[in-house]
Amino acid sequence: MSLISVIVPVYKVEAYLPRCLDSILGQTWEELEVILVDDGSPDRCGEICEEYARKDPRVQVIHKPNGGLSSARNAGIEKATGEYLAFIDSDDWLDADMFQQLHRLCEERQADIAECSFRSIFKDMIREETICSGDVIEGGPAEAIHGILDWKNFKPVVWNKLYRRKVIGDIRFPEGMLHEDEFTTYRFFAAANKVVYLDVSKYNYDRSRTDSITGDKFRQDNLDACLAMRQRREFLARTGLGGKELARKADNIYCWVLLDKLYSCYKYNVEGTKVDKTLEMAREDADYYQTHPVDAIYLEQLQLLRSKGLRAFGKYRDSQG
Repeated sequence: MSLISVIVPVYKVEAYLPRCLDSILGQTWEELEVILVDDGSPDRCGEICEEYARKDPRVQVIHKPNGGLSSARNAGIEKATGEYLAFIDSDDWLDADMFQQLHRLCEERQADIAECSFRSIFKDMIREETICSGDVIEGGPAEAIHGILDWKNFKPVVWNKLYRRKVIGDIRFPEGMLHEDEFTTYRFFAAANKVVYLDVSKYNYDRSRTDSITGDKFRQDNLDACLAMRQRREFLARTGLGGKELARKADNIYCWVLLDKLYSCYKYNVEGTKVDKTLEMAREDADYYQTHPVDAIYLEQLQLLRSKGLRAFGKYRDSQG
């Protein structure tokens, strides 16, 4: 049986951690190496990790100074020995057969990455991400990245997937950045021979927390998403993966995100070094898209930003409702 290395970054989740770990250790696929990375958590998380390690020999614990989610995942990758890797967030939990199903798809379909749907758990409701048709969809790297851009089937998040170790290779998560999945998932897909998607929810994504990264209000670190999508645009242009259609779609989505995030900076009066750097990116892109195809509405707004600045751009967006 193939060994699956499950990497779980742990930070300030003592109320949620047992639920997550019980769901991993209770998987019907028992050949697991569970790597808990205590990222300098100030609560009892480190003790809880050690308690689980004493109870189950499949559990290993890494204690390290706080470095953020990417740093913790990277530490787990370096420790992992499995043929397959999975990344699970410590406030979420899995259905009991998630790894069994994803491993089966990788083996039967000769895929390098298998992915399932997920359900979002809010305080007052549960929302299925898809209709959970049970369909299995196969694709190559270009089809998977199309899925990311369309938010259909294949998604940019890393936690609802099983990866053959070879697609991880030397790819690592960007330390000190938010939106770390956006920096990496498309590169994992690009390294795969085939990817496969199961339209059944097997992952439970906890959206009820207000103190999580995704629960934060807008701040300048949210601009990291712009850099991630710009790097994706550059990667597709450099490699030619998916041809002009995929490149055009990536350009349009990047511009939409860039302009939307900068409008949020204006609306919430957010200032800082990352705001300045992102504005400089936008000014550069106003020139870049003079010679690279992008929808006219984005080019017009980029030119407005370059010529009149963020305040004028924000007032224009206000006037558009």
